[in-house]
Amino acid sequence: MATKTRRAAGAVRLRRMYLDCRLGQLHLTIAFPPSGGFDERTALLLLHGAGGTGADFGRCAALLGSDRSVYAPDMPGSGASDGPPGRVTVANLVSAITDLLDQLRLREVDLLGYGRGALVACELAAARPKEIRRLIIAGSEQPATLPPQPMLVLDKDVALALNARVEPVVARIRAFLDQAS
Repeated sequence: MATKTRRAAGAVRLRRMYLDCRLGQLHLTIAFPPSGGFDERTALLLLHGAGGTGADFGRCAALLGSDRSVYAPDMPGSGASDGPPGRVTVANLVSAITDLLDQLRLREVDLLGYGRGALVACELAAARPKEIRRLIIAGSEQPATLPPQPMLVLDKDVALALNARVEPVVARIRAFLDQAS
């Protein structure tokens, strides 16, 4: 008799969805609290670097999604998302993520950006300071000018955020995000 694998009570499941933006469709990996989102904390948007996808943050999203909604889009031109008609620039990535925030009707978010995603996060924070609460950046592509929001700078090695030992990094992220404003 085959046994069924049971999901632990309260475990976070990763899901996929698509949203429209001015550059076409964006594919997202998402995680929601098992409670259905009641009493959840500020949503978190995870922005990957060049050559990556939102799925790269899967383990991190599942852990952080226990008490907040987590959205990890494939940036335009990456993964299953449509790309811009020309070259991918930080400006058109910012416009796509702006559309994503508007479509999801998110009034306030925290951003984690790695590599080019850190550049997008900082540009977005500068363009929409009332909607971006906190920033977390990692990777070698760091912005020259930092926005005014509270910021955590992680190790430049993305492997820390994506490998099997993600728990210590998630604990640092969670402690930073949960600080009183």
